[in-house]
Amino acid sequence: MSVEYRRDADATKRRQAQLGTVVRSVLRSYPWLGYYQGFHELSLIFLSVFGSERPAIEASKMVALFFVRDAMASNLDHVMQQLQLLYVLIQAISPEIHALLDELEVPPFFAISWVLTWFAHDLDDFQSICRIFDFLIVSPPMQVVYMAAAMLKRSERDILAYERDFAVVHTGLSKLPLAVKEKGWRDIIDDSYHLQAEYPATRLQHMGSCHLPKLSVVNTFEATWMRLDPVRPLAFTSLVPCKSGKHPLESAASSSAVRAAGNSKENRMARVIDLTSTAQKARNLALQHKWPLMVATVASATMLMYAWLLIQQLQIHA
Repeated sequence: MSVEYRRDADATKRRQAQLGTVVRSVLRSYPWLGYYQGFHELSLIFLSVFGSERPAIEASKMVALFFVRDAMASNLDHVMQQLQLLYVLIQAISPEIHALLDELEVPPFFAISWVLTWFAHDLDDFQSICRIFDFLIVSPPMQVVYMAAAMLKRSERDILAYERDFAVVHTGLSKLPLAVKEKGWRDIIDDSYHLQAEYPATRLQHMGSCHLPKLSVVNTFEATWMRLDPVRPLAFTSLVPCKSGKHPLESAASSSAVRAAGNSKENRMARVIDLTSTAQKARNLALQHKWPLMVATVASATMLMYAWLLIQQLQIHA
């Protein structure tokens, strides 16, 4: 909570009441989403920025559905998978840090609050938090993981100077965000942008043999968030099916029959996601090898057309 509210008891009570309204509104709108410790800190930032409940509720809904949805399942298993991908990324950009963490068997728990609260839990500087939020809401869901990797890389010298002790290393890592100055966050954001471009989520999953579920927020981003149109809004359940009011990840995991059915909504949605991803890969590959732009466009457009036909079968209506 920002300093001004800490100083004024009445303002604190009012803001807490507003925050409760925001969080409850999100959970009532989507009962299959589960609260996790830290979601209120995301909502508090929106509430502090907008100053009123209604826009904060809408912003919190969008973040819950399209950015932190994996954390709002019945457990944090899929968030831990994303943190394992952080280690895959660290191994690629800083083998020395990875070797240290591997030697001391340090799990990625030090970064869990970074990912769940977009660093809001770990920072006191409101301007830095707002800068981070501005960047993350226009980036893929796993961008915060790339920011964590960029911060670790920029702190490499300090980290490698830690005493070779589990507690010392874990504590030092968990306190890293506080040591970053406002200008430092600009550099970290810039570094993370380039890291995401070089090691996109699909590549990281392949590199680490750590594959997130097809309906993970990471793997559905292109087929959901990027398709939203404020003029012709789509129902979320049209984008990612929620069977029997369950979380998409739990629905997929609990029904092998649905997963096996080739004509099921879930499978067709997964095929749309695959095709969208494959189309982007085809275009990038063509451009990388300097094939004619027309070839790149036709390659991706063909698969996107097939994806569009599948979407019509899913009966997605504006």
